[in-house]
Amino acid sequence: MIDSPGLRQTLGELDKRQVGRSFSRAARGYDNAAELQRRVGDGLICGLSGSRDLSVVVDIGAGTGYCTAHLHELFPGVRLIALDIAEGMLRKALEHPQLKEGCTPLCADAEYLPLRDASADLVISNLALQWCSNLTGVLKEFHRVLKPGGRLRFTTFGAQTLQELRAAWASVDAYSHVNEFRSRAEVERCLLDAGFSGAVVSSEGRRVEYAGVGHLMRELKELGAHNLTANRPRRLTGKQRFQGMVEAYETLTGCQRIWATFEIVMADTMRTAPKE
Repeated sequence: MIDSPGLRQTLGELDKRQVGRSFSRAARGYDNAAELQRRVGDGLICGLSGSRDLSVVVDIGAGTGYCTAHLHELFPGVRLIALDIAEGMLRKALEHPQLKEGCTPLCADAEYLPLRDASADLVISNLALQWCSNLTGVLKEFHRVLKPGGRLRFTTFGAQTLQELRAAWASVDAYSHVNEFRSRAEVERCLLDAGFSGAVVSSEGRRVEYAGVGHLMRELKELGAHNLTANRPRRLTGKQRFQGMVEAYETLTGCQRIWATFEIVMADTMRTAPKE
């Protein structure tokens, strides 16, 4: 079931290591700031209640194991694999009592899954794929490891996510301070390019309130969120620019108590079984 490919180099390897380190550092405090992730995860899991006859389920970007633990309850007896690029996250996930013996932790890159072809009945991923620079490549891997008729269900952040923060930063300099996220149409195109046809892809905007810009920035840091854009600043932003961004954000929302938009893109599809 689990393969052991040799070390593979990619152009994004350095950024991937950065992603892994960032989320490993965030593992201890992640759950304190992950209310939105839990709510979105609940919706992702809820849509699986009708699934039957599963033997292998893979949670990609399992993080601290919130969705993994719910999968364990929903599908008792299946082989459950929790995969994440951050070893610290997997250690935290295994603190769930039911996951200490109920799942296989796997520290790996979603773009190069150490899993055999056609070995999984279900692959899910909750708000993790936005950190993958090559989404089509990742989805091709999902297609490869799914059995014919196997199901893929995932959520990711859409293009409108953190649009207020992006606009506030744009008012003070030309750098890219906020990660770029894919639109619903881009996600649909990546699914098609990866071999998935007939995918159901939806999106919705959620507005989350914060006590201030500082509160938002602290929460993003606690979640391990990071900026991977090519035009990101390479040195610390000065206090004057940061304060200018804060004032622009407060002007945008009309008060010190601010909000942030998170666009959730959800996809549900299957690997088509061959025609007989």
